[in-house]
Amino acid sequence: MGSPCAEIHRHRGNPARCQSARSKWVENRGMNRRPLGLVAAAYAAAVLWATIGPAPWRTAGHQLEGGILNPDAWTAPVTWTTGYLSEIAFNVAIFLPVGVLAALLIPRRRWVLAMLAGFAFTVVIELVQVPEPTRISDPRDLVMNTAGAVLGVLVVVLARGVRRAGLVAAALVELVPERLVELVPERLADAAAPVVARHDPVAHAPEPALAAAQVDRAA
Repeated sequence: MGSPCAEIHRHRGNPARCQSARSKWVENRGMNRRPLGLVAAAYAAAVLWATIGPAPWRTAGHQLEGGILNPDAWTAPVTWTTGYLSEIAFNVAIFLPVGVLAALLIPRRRWVLAMLAGFAFTVVIELVQVPEPTRISDPRDLVMNTAGAVLGVLVVVLARGVRRAGLVAAALVELVPERLVELVPERLADAAAPVVARHDPVAHAPEPALAAAQVDRAA
């Protein structure tokens, strides 16, 4: 099925108009991605500074030897039963924009790649934190950060779905009345044709040649 624009202009007999509009949209989309890329780079730099930058204090908590590289860290009860809810919420919230920006920059049909990009970003951060004495590499942080990125991607995917549904609805609102205007007169004309023929004296009048033949036969 084509886009709503294509369907409308196909019925109108002017598909070139839709193609022109689409080419302008693609061009504008490319231009809009440049500042979006700068915003994404700036936000990524801010996240890196906040998570692996120089810290004058030691992060509260305890890191098992090896951080996320230690299998015991993933199964230790202390990993999942300690920490503040505010810390967990922060880890989710800080990566939600990462997912949003990744989903906006990566082609929409490849939104899974945006999730993987958010996951890869937090893995890099946690790996860099392993040898840092003032940082803690924690499986819980990795999971919460990834959850934030996934939520950000889903926000964009759902927003696009709602927008597309709105475009389809708008296209139908514009297309259906047009088709009704075209079809109703045709249907009315077809339905009225027998009635008109029954009451039209011209329709019942014999043709001249047939009338002459009848006169000759009568004579």
